[in-house]
Amino acid sequence: MAPSWIVSFVDMRRGALTLLAAKVEGGRSMPKPRKPRQRANAALDQRIGGLIRHRRLELGLSQSALAAKLNLTFQQVQKYENGTNQLSIGRLLQISDALRAPLRYFLSGDDAPVRYEAVDLKLTRAMAGIRNRSVKGALLRLVRTLI
Repeated sequence: MAPSWIVSFVDMRRGALTLLAAKVEGGRSMPKPRKPRQRANAALDQRIGGLIRHRRLELGLSQSALAAKLNLTFQQVQKYENGTNQLSIGRLLQISDALRAPLRYFLSGDDAPVRYEAVDLKLTRAMAGIRNRSVKGALLRLVRTLI
């Protein structure tokens, strides 16, 4: 038996009449399948989110601490970092202020997503904790000789 479309019920909200359809197969009603939408800027959102995560960890902030500074939930910060939710320019300005990074830090560069390993973030955080400039410079020279 070929699937057919029938009206399952009428929805009345805010004075508007909406007809909702359902596919019927073998006597059971099934919801109409929806195609997942691809966002045009998904790669850019992931790259910016990766930079937000990197800067947040560089400063030793948790997602909850950053969320508190932005008056958001940690889940929203997580979605920004994963590139799941798109950032407005206003929100990106708030984030750049909270993370003490210039806006160009998040907007310059290529469109490739940024992926950091845990050891990269630990090294960055450790370097940020060194206050003596000469020690920091010596470590940088050492790392450059190893590369």
